[in-house]
Amino acid sequence: MSQALGWVIGAALVSGAVPAIRLLLSTVTVRGGSMTPTLHHGDVLLVLRHRRRPRPGQIVVVQRPDRRTGWSGPVDLSGAAGWYVKRVVAVAGDPVPPWVAGDRPGRVPPGMLVLRGDHPRSEDSRQWGLCPADRLYGVMLLRLRTGGDRAAA
Repeated sequence: MSQALGWVIGAALVSGAVPAIRLLLSTVTVRGGSMTPTLHHGDVLLVLRHRRRPRPGQIVVVQRPDRRTGWSGPVDLSGAAGWYVKRVVAVAGDPVPPWVAGDRPGRVPPGMLVLRGDHPRSEDSRQWGLCPADRLYGVMLLRLRTGGDRAAA
C-alpha cells in the first residue's frame, strides 16, 4: 500500500469518526445553582449521551419536566424543553426514598430514576416524583470548564 493511500484511508477514518463522536458526546452548560456546591452556574460538562443505565451517585442530564404535566408529557431530547442536571439517587430495584413526591412504590420500578440536586432547594424528585429513564439525555463524564460564578462563591 502506498503512503498516499494510507493517508487517504486515515483521513476517511478520522472524518467518519467525528460524526460518531458527536452522536456519543455532547457539552452542556449548567444554568442555576441546583447542583452547588458540586457544580456551579456556567460550568461546562462533557456528557456521554444515550447511556441507559446510570448508577446512583452519577450526575445526569435529563429533560426538564413540564410545569403542568411533569414528566408525563412527550419525550423531547432535543433540548427545546430544557435540561435538568441532577444526581441519581436510586435506580430500578432500589428502595424509594421517603421524600419522593407522588406515588411511592417500595422499590424504584424498571425504567424509572430518583433524582436530586446537591443544593437543598433544588427542584428534583422531591417535587416531580420518579423520572422516566427515557428522559435521560446522558451521564456527565467530567467538567470541561469552570463557570464564572465559582470565583465569587
